[in-house]
Amino acid sequence: MTTRTAVIAGATGYLGGYVASVAHDEGYRVRALARDASRVPEGRCDEVFVGQATEPDSLAGLFDGAEVAFSSIGVRHFRRHPNIWEVDMQANLNLVEAAERAGVRRFVFVSVLHGPQRRDRLPVAEARERVVDRLRASTMEWAVLRPTGFFNDLDAYLDMARKGRVWLIGSGDERLNPIHGSDLAVAAVAQFDGASPIELDVGGPDVFTQREIGELAFSALGETPRFGRVPPGLLEGLASLSAPFNANLSTFLRMFALLGRTDAVGPCTGTHHLADHYRTLAVNR
Repeated sequence: MTTRTAVIAGATGYLGGYVASVAHDEGYRVRALARDASRVPEGRCDEVFVGQATEPDSLAGLFDGAEVAFSSIGVRHFRRHPNIWEVDMQANLNLVEAAERAGVRRFVFVSVLHGPQRRDRLPVAEARERVVDRLRASTMEWAVLRPTGFFNDLDAYLDMARKGRVWLIGSGDERLNPIHGSDLAVAAVAQFDGASPIELDVGGPDVFTQREIGELAFSALGETPRFGRVPPGLLEGLASLSAPFNANLSTFLRMFALLGRTDAVGPCTGTHHLADHYRTLAVNR
């Protein structure tokens, strides 16, 4: 049986690392794109290709002989540079273009929940949905996953609980079902063999309100819950003020504001539970 090569962009990050591991376990030859080969954990990848998705010339040869490509790369910080337009949009467009030229059969991409509906008011949704637009016009087969949010994004609740108070955005009654990176990785790799375009919302196995997530965090620490509130309108105002100077900060503030105004619930899947995740962190941190 011929070993198929999967190129993983973002293998040094939270989700990409899990995807590389799952793909390797499923029998793919994993080629990881990384700026620094030393950052790729041993045993996760068969080959490391040194390059930067923001620099198209550095991608020459990345997809040679590859059957499938995966990308989850995006900005995860509040610093001004690089910004969402340079990474979430252009870097991923560079990858799509290079994969298509190399004859890759299928491209699997991670956007954001409700991306098509939110692209006019959430810059990161617009940035990533432009990549989806390009995939729709591609000669490749493709799949787009839109997760509800990751466990590691909610580690902030445990950090706040350690300091004695969890700040809820809005009423705290809005619901979400975050997903562990390894569970989303299983869903992503399952799409490597697909033959048709597909767009999937994906959530974790348990649905919570914001307040219930805070209660889980306090419970993991053995502490009595204490809450404060932040008005979504305040975050939206700060997002507007910061937009001309810092696109990353602005878009994340808008994402936080949405958490206090709308539910973020997708189809339930996976086997990892947030309560177990918090208990593990409470012991190890």
